[in-house]
Amino acid sequence: DYNEKLEWLKIYSDTSLWTECADKYKVRKYIHNCGFDHILTELYGVWKAPDEIDFSVLPDKFVLKANHGFGKTMVVRDKSQLNIIQTRRTLKKWLRDRYGLMTFEPHHWNIDRRIIAEELLQDDFNKSLSSSLIDYKFWCVNGEPEVVVTMLNRQNVTVGSSEDQEKSSFKAGAYDLNWNLRPEILTDAPARQTDAPLPKPNCFDEMIRICKVLSKPFPTVRVDLYEVNNRVYFGELTFTPGGNKNYFSDEIFLKMGEKIDLSSVKLREKRFII
Repeated sequence: DYNEKLEWLKIYSDTSLWTECADKYKVRKYIHNCGFDHILTELYGVWKAPDEIDFSVLPDKFVLKANHGFGKTMVVRDKSQLNIIQTRRTLKKWLRDRYGLMTFEPHHWNIDRRIIAEELLQDDFNKSLSSSLIDYKFWCVNGEPEVVVTMLNRQNVTVGSSEDQEKSSFKAGAYDLNWNLRPEILTDAPARQTDAPLPKPNCFDEMIRICKVLSKPFPTVRVDLYEVNNRVYFGELTFTPGGNKNYFSDEIFLKMGEKIDLSSVKLREKRFII
């Protein structure tokens, strides 16, 4: 199935481009080379060490990220409330983490770890639907989107958050490419699934076109996008979602797995370096 072939790809295929594109800083060059500069958020800075960051030159609102893994995002909505000493400690902890060792995601092991600061996107159009940006996650196989998963009320480390945001509960939904809600293909508990279909994004056709281009070099990849105030923005490229988490039903994993042709995959030439 999909997960079995993904494990094979991690071990035997050339994942050098995976490493470049899983790097939340270096992937910006890949997006540029694909002709999609307009979907990138503004980059305020990139640093090897948190002590190098001059917070005084950053705007009042921004996002801090580690470039090498999952769950390392700090949303700063009000810089005046930022505890800079504690923030530096948090960022140093993030950079010490060799993400991907426990979950066997070798393409993450040798990312040159950095902290980046980016523009904070604020979506006035959809703020009544989600306390966070709505994440549109497109599972792609052979350069074609297969399934879209939406994620609402994402929980990040937030400075200057409101009480409503803190109380919001995470929700997910799965859709086919005709924007039909497909709850039967998700393995999440019903309480974590959206109760009703979200409105189809106004830029959905553009999102599909972007996904086809960005995913074309890879047997499979998840393309994460946002629609903010009727404009598409890039989130990230994810090659091993949750380290092969069982998001979907067995039927969907089998269907997507059948479409992955391993015979034409470029094989790894170098051994793993931990």
